[in-house]
Amino acid sequence: MPGIRARALSGGGILLEANGRRIALDPRADVRADTIFISHAHMDHLPRAGAGADVLATEETVRLAEARGVRLRRAVGDGRGLELVPTGHILGAAGLLVDGQIFYTGDMSGRPREFMPGPGRVECGTLITESTYGRSEYRFPPHGQLMDDLGRFLAERYNLGRPAILIGYPLGKSQILQHAVRGWRPLIAFESVEVYSRIYRSFGVDLPEPDAVVGGPEDLLDIRGPATVIAPSAQREIILRVADRIGAGVAWFSGWVLRFRLGGAAGFALSDHADHAELLEFARSTGADEVITHHGFSEDLARSLRGIGVNARPLPDGMTLEDFGE
Repeated sequence: MPGIRARALSGGGILLEANGRRIALDPRADVRADTIFISHAHMDHLPRAGAGADVLATEETVRLAEARGVRLRRAVGDGRGLELVPTGHILGAAGLLVDGQIFYTGDMSGRPREFMPGPGRVECGTLITESTYGRSEYRFPPHGQLMDDLGRFLAERYNLGRPAILIGYPLGKSQILQHAVRGWRPLIAFESVEVYSRIYRSFGVDLPEPDAVVGGPEDLLDIRGPATVIAPSAQREIILRVADRIGAGVAWFSGWVLRFRLGGAAGFALSDHADHAELLEFARSTGADEVITHHGFSEDLARSLRGIGVNARPLPDGMTLEDFGE
């Protein structure tokens, strides 16, 4: 597509030059651009020096970013030709459709999960897609199957009179889990999870209120009998040691369980990202003439896309899209 250029930014993000505009897509560092777009509030997509930055983002993303210590201001001005499309990744996550021609996914889910929808459908000429799980080994079970397995895991612990500790990323994954276990009581959540769950509720998401909120793993030593605990993945090693002391069952929720194991924990391949097959299907559904892969297994995903007849290439440090078809 003539006149369009994209290049990777130092430290993360993409600079897109299209139709006379410079659009920074999830930049981590300061960049000169007409528009700065932030797709969602995970730290690897937020600007490091984000205090007071004017950005194109959803209201949910701005609120969640603030809870993570990153102050953003929603830009007011010429958004002509720029459309935000929900991607189902976490609350407020969106991709950016530029002039009806170019679609940048940010991070996206490939399926509905609990209260979260799947990605919005778009048609475009050029697709810039994430590749987090861009290898064929990453194929996630159906969500219903995962929830059935989770129900059995919880029932086994409750029948033994033991707690069950569910470990997931505190923003996004933990809220899915909190919704999924709403019938299991008592429900205990870490404050590092609940700080985001409160924001979800403020936007109308029906998350159950926990019976107790704890500040750290050592607070779990007081648990007596069955309980369901929503815990952050960043503290998983300490949590495993505490779980051993109180006889708790532990489950880890991540797409990475298909490759890595967390010793002493059951693994559930529940992800907020699309798996390999879903990435291929989404790319095909857009009807894009050209696909640029980045942010993950970009080489592998591009190779897979070419294998199904889609013109695809990973994003290098600088690339002119008018030369894409070489």
